[in-house]
Amino acid sequence: MVFRPFFFQGMRLESEPLKNSPRAPLPSGCVQNPLKPHQNLELENEREKEGEEKDSIQEDPLRERNEHLVTENPSSINMSSGSPGHKIVVGYALTSKKIKSFLQPHFEGIARKKGILFVAIDRNRSLEEQGPFDVVLHKLSGKDWRQILEDYWQMHPEVTILDPPDAIQHLYNRQSMLQYVADLNMSDAEGKIGVPKQLVVTKDPSSIPAAVTGTGLNLPLVVKPLVVDGTAKSHELSLAYDELSLSQLEPPLVLQEFVNHGGVLFKVYIVGPTVTVVRRFSLPDVDKRNCKGHGVIPFPRVSSAAASADNADLDPCVAELPPQPLLERLAKELQHRLGLRLFNIDIIRQQGIRDRYYVIDINYFPGYGKMPGYEQVFTDFLLSLRRTTTKDHTRSKHSRDSGIQDKAYQISS
Repeated sequence: MVFRPFFFQGMRLESEPLKNSPRAPLPSGCVQNPLKPHQNLELENEREKEGEEKDSIQEDPLRERNEHLVTENPSSINMSSGSPGHKIVVGYALTSKKIKSFLQPHFEGIARKKGILFVAIDRNRSLEEQGPFDVVLHKLSGKDWRQILEDYWQMHPEVTILDPPDAIQHLYNRQSMLQYVADLNMSDAEGKIGVPKQLVVTKDPSSIPAAVTGTGLNLPLVVKPLVVDGTAKSHELSLAYDELSLSQLEPPLVLQEFVNHGGVLFKVYIVGPTVTVVRRFSLPDVDKRNCKGHGVIPFPRVSSAAASADNADLDPCVAELPPQPLLERLAKELQHRLGLRLFNIDIIRQQGIRDRYYVIDINYFPGYGKMPGYEQVFTDFLLSLRRTTTKDHTRSKHSRDSGIQDKAYQISS
């Protein structure tokens, strides 16, 4: 099939391409199209070094949390995977911020009633002496942590890792993130899904105006940091209204053509096979005929620009959720391509076109605490992993030397 992706509906691809024919050669340091993940190793290595410090977990809070669990149920920590008192033990390695938002008391209470025990992992101790675990749930980065997980999985291939670090890497770089959407081959979809035209700039901000003109991007442009490392800065964005302001930007960055979308964003949460969508207020529409003179204006993170829009009084054309079959198909395709089970997709609908959608971001292990009913969805998902442990172990025991991206990480059929 000829690759001309921008929008796709069924097996037919629309003519508006992701890869535009440049009007002029791109300056050095500017790339119009997203690269494959392995083509940006230098930036990933730099991010990893920073991530080891930014994602570090304090030892004392974790010990205090586990001591509380032992006090409440002295036998819970040492129960083996086959003990009748529980169905699954989940070891978690999360930042303090993620622990606070995700492991809320109500959620832990529901999980405990269903036989799910959460145990904090201390990175300063061996995983072997802290287990046994049925599942390791994490959102950390860095080479050291990746090696710890790989070593533990090699010894315990029956354990489910949520999710494999090498797969998570793909979402840490906006240069390649959206390429997974552009490469999709969806059939019988109830709508058209594409990605905004974008330009990647890795150096020399003075070259940006010429690159924008050469690739035919239309102002205004959304300015996003290239690397997503979990920090607040990596989620900052701005709107560049005129060419003169472009040379003031600080690479590495991604420039995305702004698409008017009625000021509403659809946040699609994926937890294994379950797909949940909510409305959020987003950036307001822009009069593209009157962009000059505004320069570069910073905005808050798009999905946090305002409170939930689920109960807001909105125009039905703006508020209508994307078709559930479309979202489920998109989620399933991305799960298999990314090798991930816990992520979210940020989608907008082009203003005035009912069935035309754009994916503008993909995030690993998002703020599930803001997802309606996440407690039930997540506990059911964890219990389903317990039921597939034997099958995954059978698949993986013959390939334990293949490294961390093994079938044990793949999505269960």
